Amino acid sequence: MKDMAETESSPGSMVVGRLTDLAPWEAGLILSLRAWMEGPAGQAEVWNGFARSFGGAEGRVEMHRFETLLVTLCENARRPLVRHGGGCACIGVDEALFCTLVREAAGGDLAEAAAIAGLLVKAGQAGPVADLAAQVGRAMQRMTWHDPADPDILPESSGRVLH
Repeated sequence: MKDMAETESSPGSMVVGRLTDLAPWEAGLILSLRAWMEGPAGQAEVWNGFARSFGGAEGRVEMHRFETLLVTLCENARRPLVRHGGGCACIGVDEALFCTLVREAAGGDLAEAAAIAGLLVKAGQAGPVADLAAQVGRAMQRMTWHDPADPDILPESSGRVLH
């Protein structure tokens, strides 16, 4: 599986916004993406968020959908996708595309979501990615999120951090 990379020179790393510019669930989506990509400790953190919000059984279902979306994105990416570090308040291009994909899909505009997915993945995977993104987005909207302007929600990142 290709992994999302942390690099300053990649086109997907360019800063296009800040977490504080987003709705709390969208900032939570990006922070969950970052945590999950950090590895087992981050994945456990994401799992705990799903379990707190949905309980054990439904949390497992929603976590599986989230993982399936990320694995599908990474395995079918047009190029290695880029994320910023867990403690970074910036949003990179790839993270913004991911967030927009999930927002549009959750809002019911699957055609728009598939068009956005086509910027990240091979054309044949754009539709299935949009379908997964709709499920993930609806779950993320139902979760309880803290205000992204709260500096205490930005976890420290292991490894190299862009900002």
